[in-house]
Amino acid sequence: MTKPVLSLDDLKARILPELFANPSRLGEYGASEDSKLAIDELSKLMETGAASALADKVAEILAKMTDASPEHISKPPSFMARMFGTDVERTVKYRFARHRLEELIADAEGMAQGVQDTLHSIDRLIGVHSQDTERLRTLIQAGREFLLENPSVGAVPEGAMEFDRPRERLARKLANLGTLLASHELSINQMKLTKAQALDLLDRFNETVSVLVPVWRQHSLTLITTKHISPALVAEASQAHQALMKSLSASLDGISKH
Repeated sequence: MTKPVLSLDDLKARILPELFANPSRLGEYGASEDSKLAIDELSKLMETGAASALADKVAEILAKMTDASPEHISKPPSFMARMFGTDVERTVKYRFARHRLEELIADAEGMAQGVQDTLHSIDRLIGVHSQDTERLRTLIQAGREFLLENPSVGAVPEGAMEFDRPRERLARKLANLGTLLASHELSINQMKLTKAQALDLLDRFNETVSVLVPVWRQHSLTLITTKHISPALVAEASQAHQALMKSLSASLDGISKH
C-alpha cells in the first residue's frame, strides 16, 4: 500500500536538489496519498468499535442471566401459587428468559466475527503505519542533513526583495512531517492496545461459548423438560449458570484492566 522507502542518499543526492531546482514543487516532499488513505481507514476502524459492541452485548447477556437463574423454578410451588397459577407464570418467565439469552448469545457470536475481522484490519494497518513511519523518519533526516550540508541552497540574500524562501518552506515541511510522524507513532500504540483488548475479549468469549454455553444450555433444557425437578438437578444447573456468568464477567474485566 505504502510506496517503497527511498534511501537517505537518494533523497539528498537526487530528490531534494531537483525540488530546489524547481522550488514550487517543495510542497510535494514527503507527500503520500497512501498515508492519507491509511489514516482515514484507521479513523473509520476505530469509530466502528467492534470490540466495544461485543463487550456491550456480553454485558447485556450478563444482565439477562439473572432472569434465567435455575432457582426461579426450583422452589416447590405453595398452595397459593398453585391456586393462582403463579408457579406456571414463573416457569413461563424462565422459558422466555432462556430463549432471550439464546438470541443474545447468537447475536454476540456474530459480533465476535466482526472483532476477528477488525483484528485482521489492525494487523494490516500496523504494518502500513510502521512502513510509513520509517519513510517519514528517512525524509526528515534527509531534509535536515541536506539543509545542514548545503547552507547556501535556497537561501535568499540579505536585503533581497524575494518573498519565496525555499529553505524556510522546507524547514516548515520537515516540522509538519515530524508532527505526522508523532501521530503515526501514537496511532501504532493505540492500535496495539486496541488489538490486545480485542484479543483478550475474543479469546475469553470464544472459550466461554465453546465450553460453558453448551453445558449451561443442556442443564437449562433439562430443567424445562423434566417433570420432577430434583435438588441435585437444580444444583448442577445452578453451578453451570454461575460458571457461565463468572466467565462472561471475566471477559468484561479483561477489557477494563487494559
